[in-house]
This record gives sequence, C-alpha cells and structure tokens, in this order.
Amino acid sequence: MNFFIRKNSTYPKLEYTLTQKIREKYNITDEMLENVAITFSMIDSDSGLYYIANVPANIEYKKIRPQYPNEITYILNYKFKLSDTHKTGRYSGEFVIDFINTQITNCLKLKLPVDEEINIIISDSITKTTVI
Repeated sequence: MNFFIRKNSTYPKLEYTLTQKIREKYNITDEMLENVAITFSMIDSDSGLYYIANVPANIEYKKIRPQYPNEITYILNYKFKLSDTHKTGRYSGEFVIDFINTQITNCLKLKLPVDEEINIIISDSITKTTVI
C-alpha cells in the first residue's frame, strides 16, 4: 500500500482497513475490538530509525455497504501533525493494536500490516503523471 502526503500537511488521514481476512486469520471478534489501544509508528526507510514511535491512533467503525447493516468494517487511522510531515522522504508505517481485555483473547498485541507494507511518501509536491 502506498500513501502520499505533501510536506507540511496534515491531510489526508492515513487509513488502514482491518479486513475480514485478517480478523479471521487472528480470530479477532467485534467484542475484542471494543476495548483496544491503537498506536502508530513510522520508520525512516533509509536509516531504519523510528521517525514517529507509538503515538496514539484511532479505530473507526463503519458500515460500508448499506445492504448489509450488520456488517461492520474497522478502519485504523492516523491524522498527521505538521511536525510529522516537515521532512520529505520515504517511510514505512505500522499500527499496533493492544488488546486490553485479556480474558477475551490470548493475543495481547497485533502489529499491522502483517503481509504487506504501508509505504509513506512525503514530498514537496504531489503530482500524478499519465504517460500516453
């Protein structure tokens, strides 16, 4: 997944969908997601050092498809601060879910994404080029 944001910008929010496939793979129920702490970190791709480490992030519950009112999609998101985007570069992002109620789950933490990367590109200008 590639995420582009302009230098010295706070929008758009970075969003990562907690897919049904991931929820099934780790046996994550709706009840487990009711009491969690979400953090976000961003690692500089060149140096491997944390640029942002374990800052609070959010989880949103959305009903994406109106024809299935019982189907809820969970989206992890982070809203950048101006200080987060003042340096251009390439970064790798990660969310961590800390499950608070350990009586419901054996899993205490889950780092996402698991099978892919969130590539964050902060640049002076964002242009989209189409080759004809």
